[in-house]
Amino acid sequence: MRRISEDAADFLSKISPFVNSDGARNLNEMSRELSIPYQTLRKRMVNLKKDGISILAIPDFQKLGLERFRVFFTLPTSMTNVKAFFGGLHQSAGLKIYSRSLYSQIFDCEFAIPSGTFSELEKLLLKLQEIELIQEYETRQIVWKDVLMLNGRFYDYSKKQWDVDFSTLSGDPSVQIPSASKPERVDYSDLLMIKELEADPWVKVVELAKKVKLEQGDTAYHLNNHVFGKKLIKAFRLKYNGTKEAWLRHSIVNLTYLFKQMSEEDIRHAMSIFTSSPFTWSHTVTKDGSYFAEVMLPLAQYPEATQYLSTQLRLLELKPASIFEEDWSCLSTFTIPYMLYNTERAAWEFNAEHALQYTLQMIQTYST
Repeated sequence: MRRISEDAADFLSKISPFVNSDGARNLNEMSRELSIPYQTLRKRMVNLKKDGISILAIPDFQKLGLERFRVFFTLPTSMTNVKAFFGGLHQSAGLKIYSRSLYSQIFDCEFAIPSGTFSELEKLLLKLQEIELIQEYETRQIVWKDVLMLNGRFYDYSKKQWDVDFSTLSGDPSVQIPSASKPERVDYSDLLMIKELEADPWVKVVELAKKVKLEQGDTAYHLNNHVFGKKLIKAFRLKYNGTKEAWLRHSIVNLTYLFKQMSEEDIRHAMSIFTSSPFTWSHTVTKDGSYFAEVMLPLAQYPEATQYLSTQLRLLELKPASIFEEDWSCLSTFTIPYMLYNTERAAWEFNAEHALQYTLQMIQTYST
């Protein structure tokens, strides 16, 4: 087995606490604390994305007054402008993520909507089904979702390669589901800043001020006292995305494992298995007792990684109800649904009829 560069693995481990707290935004502080020359540190951090590693801002949806739902449906073959359809749902109905399964053709979507407005989402989905824009939909309310930090022990940053000894992996079956957050008072400026940080976690205050159209001092106040002070962004994560070259060669495989109606004990055991793997990037529990684990696999690690998961699940008699392999050509992630915030009323607002008409208009506009 090739030996991982300890310096490279050690670097990712050292920067993880700084990434977790504020996205590693303060390079001067990191340089001092880690005793790494500023220019060396900056070069390494800037090269992360090129090397297939990104930094994700993770909003606290509950503090923002939002609740999330996992929604599944298929689209008719007559639907040719998928991007316009989902773009309309993002802007008018809080769509956060969508992806299509290669074989079942089922779309796996995540919506973030104002708390207490599920009836409006249900109306929208029913209407979309009635007019035959979607088929056979089902919904599950998300209790919590966690995005996992990249495990630098198994990734050679300098060579951009994984080296995993699966026989050494172990999980913790005592993993507990975190408690819910309480809603915080937020304003539109806070939401715009979170949106920009999701798009670019390193955006400077001066640029952020221009984007949200505030004075630099007001921007710094909102950022430090609201977004970070109230932990409206609860954490940042290092995530392995794969290099641009890997995606161009289609050598990244995205899998979603779905387990339905599990006991709390079985959920904890499943969590222990998936969190032990360095390729699991997020996992989710829904109100009906379903557990989702999302895995991103470089093609070279696909056989061993899937065999490891299969063996561990078999030993605990855990059988996924479905395994979705995502179509790399039909998936996307959006920012928080800031457009659902009514600035005049200073409150979230979601209306099914408006969302329907807006989405239909988007389809018509981009189909001509």
